[in-house]
Amino acid sequence: MKAQNEASVTKAETEDLVSIVIPVFKCERYISTAIKSVICQTYANWELIIVNDDSPDNSAAIAQEYAEKDSRIRIVNQVSNAGCAQSRNLGITEAKGQYIAFLDSDDVWVETKLEKQIQLLKEKEAQIVYSSYDFIDENDISIKKPFIVELETDYKKMLGRNEIGCSTVLVEADLLREHQFQKEYYHEDYVLWMELLSLPVKAVGVTEVLTHYRVTSTSRSYDKKNAAKHRWKIYRGALKLSFFESAGVFIKYAFNALKKHYFN
Repeated sequence: MKAQNEASVTKAETEDLVSIVIPVFKCERYISTAIKSVICQTYANWELIIVNDDSPDNSAAIAQEYAEKDSRIRIVNQVSNAGCAQSRNLGITEAKGQYIAFLDSDDVWVETKLEKQIQLLKEKEAQIVYSSYDFIDENDISIKKPFIVELETDYKKMLGRNEIGCSTVLVEADLLREHQFQKEYYHEDYVLWMELLSLPVKAVGVTEVLTHYRVTSTSRSYDKKNAAKHRWKIYRGALKLSFFESAGVFIKYAFNALKKHYFN
């Protein structure tokens, strides 16, 4: 057993460091499950940065218990509640790794998530890698069919179909240090992916399901009308598309959204 542990440590020391950022706010019910899915990763060389967004419940205290047991986990505290975008940006600032991954506090990773993504990213010489994901409810029960991603995506494809789920993504850290989340937009992650893809950069996908995305009554995507309204604002504001360009891609977006959430 000792020899096996020493071998694991030696292997970890030769791997690139992955910084994982989890924003925490009112998630005491799910935070343990999210953290455990990081600890169980087959890719061992990671640091977990848990950003406490001034959460009023026991989320931070639960996270602190894990940090006291594992030196790879550390807590960073916001002075006041700032929202997901600012919390992720703080995590990026604190990150020491060559790559950065994001995990929402109620989502869960498959144990091979990082290992398979690092391997693909290097094989394809890409800067962004994402994966397919399935859906679970508040009780960890699988619901609906998985969302299976394309092998590659780019700016044009992403206008009508968002391949990149935030909890599935792994990105070269240097990119995120120069381009961060914009708090002005409701779907700040989509805005960032589009900004990166416009550079352009290479983004590739793992078609295997590597993340369980939790759907709750408070999930952003639960309110489809609100999501559609904010997508239109992104087309016109962040991406600066003309009215007719926005209308064209919005039709594609609406079709794919209906297919994803209602016909699976």
